[in-house]
Amino acid sequence: MTESETMTSGGVLQYAGRSFQFLENLAALIGGGMMIAAMVLISLDAILRYTISAPLVFVSYLMQYYLLVGMLTMPMAWGFRTGGYIRISFFAMRLSDSARDLLLRVGMFAGAIYSLLLAWLGGKHFWDVFQRGDIQMGVIDWPVSWSWVWVPIGLGLLAIRMLIITFGPAAGLYPNETISDEVA
Repeated sequence: MTESETMTSGGVLQYAGRSFQFLENLAALIGGGMMIAAMVLISLDAILRYTISAPLVFVSYLMQYYLLVGMLTMPMAWGFRTGGYIRISFFAMRLSDSARDLLLRVGMFAGAIYSLLLAWLGGKHFWDVFQRGDIQMGVIDWPVSWSWVWVPIGLGLLAIRMLIITFGPAAGLYPNETISDEVA
């Protein structure tokens, strides 16, 4: 990309989108690491439970409230960027190019605003329980706030990706055409 191309609004957003990929990839790696940790812990728990009758008592809570939430929310932006979502395009593909682009941009913008709102509310809840110091008492006293931290991060990244696509070049609205270039 030349310097003159980055000065246009589409070029700037395209550059921002490529730069943002690092954060999306990092978040997806964190989510993948949580998945691996979950698999190892659950397997180890099952082995210990059935071989020596000594299960890992913390695994269920850790899995439900920490690892599962991170596994689902952290890779959302990466999955969206790479086309890992369902799109029903029967109606949209019968419209003219300009009407289809407008429809997709409005839908993308609405989705971005909704994701941003969920990220904001998740972040607010995280901050509230963090300040109160809420804990879930049990064999281990678990801080409630850290189970919520993944929601604003993952959904915030998704909202930013959707905004970049919304205001970026029209080619970004059609992921099937660009997936092979961006995934590699």
